[in-house]
Amino acid sequence: MVLGILKSKSVFVNQISASLREPLKLKDVCKRLSAQYLKKDYAENICEHHLASVAPGISKDDLIVMDGTDISKKHAKFMEGLEFVRNGDISAIGLGYNVLNINAINGHKEITPLHSKAYSYEMGALSSNNEIKKAVRGVKQHIAGKGCWVFDRGADNKILKDFFFGECAQAIVRLKKNTKLCYKKQDCQVNKLVGKIDFSITRTLTKIKKNKPVRKHYELGAIPVSYTINGTEHSLWLVVSRNKKHGGLCYLLVKSEKATAIEVAKWSFKGYGLRWKIEEYHRHVKQEYKLEDIQMKTFDGLQSMLAILTTAMFIIYKKMQPLHFGLLLDAGYNYLNKHTVRELTNFIYYKISKVVSILLMPTRSRWKVTESPPGDNLNQLNLMLN
Repeated sequence: MVLGILKSKSVFVNQISASLREPLKLKDVCKRLSAQYLKKDYAENICEHHLASVAPGISKDDLIVMDGTDISKKHAKFMEGLEFVRNGDISAIGLGYNVLNINAINGHKEITPLHSKAYSYEMGALSSNNEIKKAVRGVKQHIAGKGCWVFDRGADNKILKDFFFGECAQAIVRLKKNTKLCYKKQDCQVNKLVGKIDFSITRTLTKIKKNKPVRKHYELGAIPVSYTINGTEHSLWLVVSRNKKHGGLCYLLVKSEKATAIEVAKWSFKGYGLRWKIEEYHRHVKQEYKLEDIQMKTFDGLQSMLAILTTAMFIIYKKMQPLHFGLLLDAGYNYLNKHTVRELTNFIYYKISKVVSILLMPTRSRWKVTESPPGDNLNQLNLMLN
């Protein structure tokens, strides 16, 4: 099924089956695949084996980014576990599923897909906080204390902050401006603490907008704060960045092994900046692999397809990472429109997916091997030599 996803660039079972080019009827191939992925524990087994195989490649300096997305199914009626979710693309409420994704991102901006799972209150989910904690614990037991966890403002509530800063060795959580922290034994809103921060550090980022580089300048600063979890006080950092031109502020609550405010500010600013990579990952799997068009009547089937898609994306993003430039430059397919270096350093995975799909099209998962007696092989070899 992983091969079929990479070849067909689809999560439709009939398209996956057709791309495998099996010598069976299409309906028989679909039936054979469904007999596996519809098993109740199939998705869990795939996730466990995938995490066990990729965990050794995660380093202590990697960022473990969790973010939620949605699968919108506004025309679906009979899919199991459908409920009302917020469609982030159009900012509207409609039928669908909530999905939690966890990816590892290293200092070279390389992505390692780790975990993907949907949850539905119709299918027994107690709360989003509970599902997030289960997902984090599932990944943590494989990667142990490696990496720094990064979360957006959705994690700025007491339940999740207590969990992350209590159980994770390192963590970065973006805060809302009215969140209160303890600074010098007084509770203050973080937007009131900005005046206490020395913005002595400057950073410049280059972003691509409409195929043109745009440089943005930021000022950083950090102060030590404390956060109490179950009566135990934890020493953390409040890191604030602001745009020098527009003055926009970003508040980060940081648990780090760094010793000084300058080190913490630089490290957390870079780490949170890489969080955007998971947003690009969401967009990629939805557009190139038609995730939102998925047709699975059972909730177990949906979970299985998400687990298999994560494995397929690991091959695209990480397993064949040394081949990326060769695939774009030497595979014989011109997907570099402007022939600039920037096209090889931006988000290249749309192009990689297309090239891999084309190159894998002649392959089969199981080739028919014709067995013949040794004598026949020897006669054929003699004929070739003569």
